[in-house]
Amino acid sequence: MTRWKTSLTAEALDELVDRARQQLPQLDRSRPVLIGEGISTMTYGLSAPDGRWALRISRRYPEPWTWRGGRAHELDLIAELRRRGVPVPAGATVIAELRGLPAAILERRIEGEPLAPDLARGDAGLRSQIADLLDRLHSVDTSARVIRDLPRDDPTAEFRAAASTVQLKDRSLRRRVEAAIDQLAERGSIRTLCHRDFRVEHLIAADATVVGLLDLGEVGIDDPAIDLAFLHGELGADAVARICGAMETADPELHLAARTFHQLWPLLELVPGGESWGDPATARARLDALL
Repeated sequence: MTRWKTSLTAEALDELVDRARQQLPQLDRSRPVLIGEGISTMTYGLSAPDGRWALRISRRYPEPWTWRGGRAHELDLIAELRRRGVPVPAGATVIAELRGLPAAILERRIEGEPLAPDLARGDAGLRSQIADLLDRLHSVDTSARVIRDLPRDDPTAEFRAAASTVQLKDRSLRRRVEAAIDQLAERGSIRTLCHRDFRVEHLIAADATVVGLLDLGEVGIDDPAIDLAFLHGELGADAVARICGAMETADPELHLAARTFHQLWPLLELVPGGESWGDPATARARLDALL
């Protein structure tokens, strides 16, 4: 049983596992085990004498991933990030594709567990490691070919569109929303490579060491504060300020911009037919409280 609907059948899964074994003969004959799932991806664990592997499959298989232009760039991106010391999975190879877009990718499984928020919040060493990881990510040359072709995002435009669509009858709340958007607009020239879904659940840790960064489906060129904004909600303002203080690439307003992103996100939940995450029923009250 999966959390979201999928077109992946048992027969198609068996076929993909057979293809994986053809490309990687050392994979054993044990059944694949569902080890993770998201809105667009199902991940199955496979084993081999030299370690464990992960087979990521589009939830709409045989249709490929198409969100944000698909994942044709992902293998080159992974290779570039690994060259720069970002701990993304190794050994990635496309197992199935359609119209030039990957629909299934096999890669080495990073051993460890998702980082626990309480642990990251209270451990200065882990916060320093998160800062170093973000420095490595945000310092990637955005003119490099594989980076240059990634989506370029304009979060200010998205927030302005939401503010013009959502009925905010409370004039005080509308003024606060508009002022927050204006603050972010002043950062329009600050753009780096960003993960754009930088949550603790995507950070893999082992023995109090961050050993992996997962889920590159949202990667793009954006305001680096977007990567700290998720942590703002999970770890709190103090932890984010300390992480920013340990970063070499942080601009002086980074932690404040991260807080502003976090404060504005409930606005996107209020857009009709907008974000599928969150709770629109409580979003207005949360937006008012955060701002």
